[in-house]
Amino acid sequence: MNGIDRNELDETIAKVFKEVRTAVDSHSEKSIQMYSHALRALVELRQQVVSGERSDG
Repeated sequence: MNGIDRNELDETIAKVFKEVRTAVDSHSEKSIQMYSHALRALVELRQQVVSGERSDG
């Protein structure tokens, strides 16, 4: 996918994953839901980026 830096996306995924862990540790249901949704969306985006790179290459 044009315009999406895979390294930056990976860093963002790692940061959001850490936020999910923090939310779980603090038992914050709203934060768990919010960061889990964000993480799912980012992982889906990453899959699309990788698929796009494979089809381009």
